[in-house]
Amino acid sequence: MRLGIIARADNTGVGNQTRELVEMLNPEKILLIDSTPLNGNAQHYEWYEGRNVIVSNGFPSNVTVHNFLAGIDAVLSVETFYKNSFVYMARKKGVKTFLQYNFEFLDYLSNDKLSLPDVLIAPSLWRIEEVRELVGNRCRVEHIPPPTTVEIFADARAANSERNNRLLHIVGKAAVHDRNGTESVIKMLKYSKSDYELVIKSQFDLGNISSDKRVKVEIGNTPKHEEMYRGYDAMILPRRYAGLSLPMNEALMSGIPVFMTDISPNNLILPQEWLAKSTKIGSFMTRTEIDIYSASPKDLARVVDEYFNQKDYFKDKTKAFEIGYDNFSPEKLHNIYNDLLNSFTRRPDKSAELEEKKQRLIEKKNAAAAERLRKREFNRLKKAERKKKPIDNPLSSNKITKEDRERILRELDK
Repeated sequence: MRLGIIARADNTGVGNQTRELVEMLNPEKILLIDSTPLNGNAQHYEWYEGRNVIVSNGFPSNVTVHNFLAGIDAVLSVETFYKNSFVYMARKKGVKTFLQYNFEFLDYLSNDKLSLPDVLIAPSLWRIEEVRELVGNRCRVEHIPPPTTVEIFADARAANSERNNRLLHIVGKAAVHDRNGTESVIKMLKYSKSDYELVIKSQFDLGNISSDKRVKVEIGNTPKHEEMYRGYDAMILPRRYAGLSLPMNEALMSGIPVFMTDISPNNLILPQEWLAKSTKIGSFMTRTEIDIYSASPKDLARVVDEYFNQKDYFKDKTKAFEIGYDNFSPEKLHNIYNDLLNSFTRRPDKSAELEEKKQRLIEKKNAAAAERLRKREFNRLKKAERKKKPIDNPLSSNKITKEDRERILRELDK
């Protein structure tokens, strides 16, 4: 199976997600979307050095897509194919399409005229049944999380194995309705009495977000995303909505517990003692209606204090890494991805068919040879009869008769 992956080279969630998929699946070809025209982000072409790469400056042209599809059997992309006609173009060339979507940005929820890929891959179980109901039998829907490379977070795990008395919260980029629950984290401080430093990382200015002396705010984009998780005892991320959470995956792989809202898909991955009671506070529209939940500040404080009041964090940190490894490591996911891709693109074994064809040719050849021999013998007999010459007859010593000729022909036919 010859795989192509549509990848990004910017230090974003989608960029890191596609980079991890390329590292795990080692595709035959990469369509690299330079996102500079789309978001102005710096590009890291060195991520894909030495690979077979076709670069598209922003959205790909028809020519670029045709060149990319040539010589491959399947295409895997994340969130979008960057061109509405991509699936149609791939299908015309017999190329299977796989999309690992994010539910809140899934275009098929609002545009039923788009061609569905062969497989939609859910990165989490959040609202997967709604997607299956939407597409029916027109498209297969499977759940496979994106991979998170274990080795990348080795240094962070080593640093986190010690007690640091530091709690991490990642705001990230500005998102509607306070997606990562920063407001809940700040309110939680009023009820939390433990001694720790709360480090809040954001890519935009938060202003005077808190007067609590435990709070430290860091503004900027960390060049290496694995460095964000180094030197902490836990991460607090009471997300208000959304399914896939790469920061959760990466924090777990860094060996630190993650405290979140008690909603799907968080409560399908994390143990109950790391979850805070949550209530629905509203909703908003993207491609479809998305519910918003808020963690109880008091219960969030309880979760944090129970953890930091322990004498030893080793057991919980070990559990965090085990959860991350079992759910998101390439070692666990590689064969699952390959099995799915190959189940749609595996070429049939034609060895038995070729052997049967060979036997038919041999039988046909033998039959033709026997027919030639029969005709030669018939002609010999006919010629002898015309000349009225006796011939050796296996059935009689007399001259051949009509009955003898017919009998000989029957013997030859056998």
